[in-house]
Amino acid sequence: KVKKFVNEVYEITFSGAEAVRRGQKVYYITERCVFRKTAAHDVLELIEIAPGVDLEKDVLGQMEFVPVISQDVKIMDRRFFRDEKMNVDLLGSLTERCTYHDDDHLLFIDLFGVSLQNSEDIDWFSRSLDHILQPITKNKGPVDIIASYDGFDLRSGLEESYANALKDLEQRHYKSVKRYSGSAFRQSLLRKKSSIEPWNANVMFRSFDENSNGVVSPEELLRGVRKSFGLRLKQGELDALCKEEITLRNFSEVITKCLSDFGTK
Repeated sequence: KVKKFVNEVYEITFSGAEAVRRGQKVYYITERCVFRKTAAHDVLELIEIAPGVDLEKDVLGQMEFVPVISQDVKIMDRRFFRDEKMNVDLLGSLTERCTYHDDDHLLFIDLFGVSLQNSEDIDWFSRSLDHILQPITKNKGPVDIIASYDGFDLRSGLEESYANALKDLEQRHYKSVKRYSGSAFRQSLLRKKSSIEPWNANVMFRSFDENSNGVVSPEELLRGVRKSFGLRLKQGELDALCKEEITLRNFSEVITKCLSDFGTK
């Protein structure tokens, strides 16, 4: 048998270390286990193992190097190994795109990357959004919606089906709705965050510093800015912000520059 995880290769077609530096999430998924690559370790971290697989014999014994073993190794979803439909629930991916502001009873929806290619996709989208909206409107009534359609894809021929699905949601949950392109949506979101969520540099620095080492790495900054302000920084923008090491001393200055230079473009 040929070992797949080795110390040296003839050619690098994908660099996990470079992807992590750019703020991307990197996973290596095999039929036996799942690894991830992060800035926290120089080697891969094993985070999941297939049911029935012997860690020492079937995984570690087949590698030329020793990975980090997560303290919370999980069993891979058993549905992967069954000869039947998985019935995957994609709700979480839409939930992460929604930001609700209770004070204003206002919901931001960022649809970047959502691609609806058939009627089943539209049904999933409608059910998922309905699931998110139900508890909000049940407690406080119809909600104001601001939606970004930048990067959204709807296959030609599905416009009527999508419009009907939205019409049903609007009648049951919407008080008003505004649909923006990416730049206008970003400005609206930032204005709202600035007005009701003033950021504390010390608190935010600790949330960005995932490794608690006193330094915010480029990938940590990328993820933190996305989570806190809804901004997707491009590589050039990230490089401009990370010309020097980011510590608590200059963190406030970096965030201020980020919002002023790249937050309203």
